[in-house]
Amino acid sequence: MPALSIIFSSILFGVLTIQSWNGTLGFSSIFLLPLAILFFVYGKKRLHPHQALLAKRLTFFAKLLMTIVGVMALLRHPIDTDVHTVQEGNAEIYLHAKASKDITVTLYNQTDTSTPIAMAIKKGNTTTIITPKTKDNKPLVDGIYRVSIVGDDVRPVSRLPIYQAISQYIDQVDRKTFILFALCAMLIKFFGVMSSAYAWHLLLRGQGIIQPYFQATLTAFLIGRFIGTFLPSTIGLDGYTFYEAARYSNEKTRVAVAKVLEKFVGITGLFLGMVVTLPFGYQVIVDVAEKIGRPDSASALAGGIAVIAGGISSVVIIGLIKPGLLRLFTQKTAHLLPQKISSIITSFSDAVFAYEGKLSLILQILFAKFLTHFTTAVVYFFTALAIGAIAVGMNDFWPIVFGSNIQILATILSPTIAGEGAREAFQALLLEKRLGGIPQAVLSGALGFVAAEAATMWGGAFWWTRKDTWRPSFMVVDGTQVDYSWLENTTDVSGETS
Repeated sequence: MPALSIIFSSILFGVLTIQSWNGTLGFSSIFLLPLAILFFVYGKKRLHPHQALLAKRLTFFAKLLMTIVGVMALLRHPIDTDVHTVQEGNAEIYLHAKASKDITVTLYNQTDTSTPIAMAIKKGNTTTIITPKTKDNKPLVDGIYRVSIVGDDVRPVSRLPIYQAISQYIDQVDRKTFILFALCAMLIKFFGVMSSAYAWHLLLRGQGIIQPYFQATLTAFLIGRFIGTFLPSTIGLDGYTFYEAARYSNEKTRVAVAKVLEKFVGITGLFLGMVVTLPFGYQVIVDVAEKIGRPDSASALAGGIAVIAGGISSVVIIGLIKPGLLRLFTQKTAHLLPQKISSIITSFSDAVFAYEGKLSLILQILFAKFLTHFTTAVVYFFTALAIGAIAVGMNDFWPIVFGSNIQILATILSPTIAGEGAREAFQALLLEKRLGGIPQAVLSGALGFVAAEAATMWGGAFWWTRKDTWRPSFMVVDGTQVDYSWLENTTDVSGETS
């Protein structure tokens, strides 16, 4: 029943489309997209050969729809903001308050910031609703208002789609400055993506698999990031890059080994970034310790980060350089370690042994992954500049990069779709004081996400080029060009038949 399968796929993707429009992508999306793809591919495979034209048209429509919905999901992802639009002279502003003192809320009309409208709210642990009016008790005039809050642990519960929050906030900063630094953030992120793709390129080379970097490796990365818009962490990126390398090389086991090692080296590059920037970003830890009411714990917290990040980095680097030592350690301590940790170390050891004697290659891969995560953290420095949260200069560079490194780790580990929500929450926790408030921290984090996705969203265009006849210009395995004979009469991820 190919028609029924394709219809069911359409229904599943329709639900995903509605979630993208409403900004409610969640855990269900983790299952909706893979199921929609599986049912679509299944239905396409069972179409009669004389329906080849219909199959191509369905594929074209599916790719077009996914591209549109991907952009929609990016732009309509909601974030907390301190901007409120008042219509018809009325407004309701929600505040989550957990304060130790009275809270003062001040509204500023963006067209007349000289006459603030102040309202006091009593302290308490509650969600408070206020209906603001002018000092002479008249309704507010239509317009856009910003909320300024004085209190402890209190924030406006106001969520707007990213595109709307940015469009309203941009009126408060110099547009040329915003565009300049937003473009810088995009370019830096794209450089980081190229660095990560190069690391994957080298990992495949270490397995004897050589393909064109720009035509195959980089474009696969961009496609994977595009698909990852709907999926948690790096599932979309990892899944697609593995799929494509395995499909065209016909070496699934080797590609799997390369992918395992990539995950270890990738997290090491991130931890190295934390270790390198920790001495310069210590004030961020102090700010967080003060925020949670334990200012004396800053040094212990910094020490814990140094021990964990430095320890993991050291173990992985030693394992990369001296895999024999790691295997010996695993054999001697297997009975002492928890089974889960022991299995992780064993899989890492097995992957590294596949690269034994290739130290120079391994170090290049490690450096490329370090650059990947470091440049991603730098993106948030430029988004903070773009929204005017910090002054132009290097005073805030290292603290923001350090805090953003921790945020990136938390985002990767979170099960949220493309890190949505987790990214902004951790950015606010870590950099609220540095960036001048929760709304600025949230917006800089969200803008970093937009800059990163905008730099790579056009991976969807490359996905369109992956027709049934597409092949890398060369694919060399162990020094021999493959003939792609195994691709005859197979179906690719888009449902097209080779």
